[in-house]
Amino acid sequence: MMIPKFKREELLKHIDEFYELYMNRPIKENGGGMKSAHMFPSWFIIKTMMPEFIIESGVWKGLGTWIFEKASPNSKIISIDPNPQYKEYVSENVVYQTTDFLKTNWDFLNKNNVLLFLDDHQNSIERIRYANSIGIKKIIVEDNYPYCQGDCYSPKKVMSKRKYVIDSKGIRNWFENNEDDYEFLTGNINYYQEFPPLFKDQITRWGDEWDCEKYPTEKQLLGEELKDKYQIFFNERKDYTWICYLELN
Repeated sequence: MMIPKFKREELLKHIDEFYELYMNRPIKENGGGMKSAHMFPSWFIIKTMMPEFIIESGVWKGLGTWIFEKASPNSKIISIDPNPQYKEYVSENVVYQTTDFLKTNWDFLNKNNVLLFLDDHQNSIERIRYANSIGIKKIIVEDNYPYCQGDCYSPKKVMSKRKYVIDSKGIRNWFENNEDDYEFLTGNINYYQEFPPLFKDQITRWGDEWDCEKYPTEKQLLGEELKDKYQIFFNERKDYTWICYLELN
């Protein structure tokens, strides 16, 4: 079993710090974007790593950008979104572009100190392959959907090796069509870690039972006895989608 790079006890130590930050976020309603279930691990990873560059693919209202700045103020952030009109938080310290990650020349970056953040509801395997080809090795996949759900193709779907997965167009595909992706990931991933939810519900966001066989999930960080203390986290518990961090060889 792979030893976690980001340990559970360290996550627990930083929950109160993040809670105070999150309660003072500039965008209170972020429907369609990240909420606390994914903001916390993203903030924690970036705070721990403090990369020189962060490529943020998928901006929406800009709350993630704000969290990244708070986590690592000295990181240079490049934020990509084809629909910039939805941004509510804009920073003068961030470089914004509408050109897609796959169509950008990244030769100017120090690839050894880049963190790629994917929250764009695209085929993340295609993006991971491209990142690998240009030397970007450290990646967060926010929408890491399980094999049977979600609107985009994810590492969790590929690694499940189920007989079918739901692909990037929401269509059921037999796994035999994805064997190349499985071979690529297993052959090129040096490290992979899914982050636990802050709170876990009995029912998934799709309305079915959150059982371990269909939806394998790390143990939640907080017990239900703490729901009043961290009410916003508890209220947003269904927004969890198995966010993961991975490193390529």
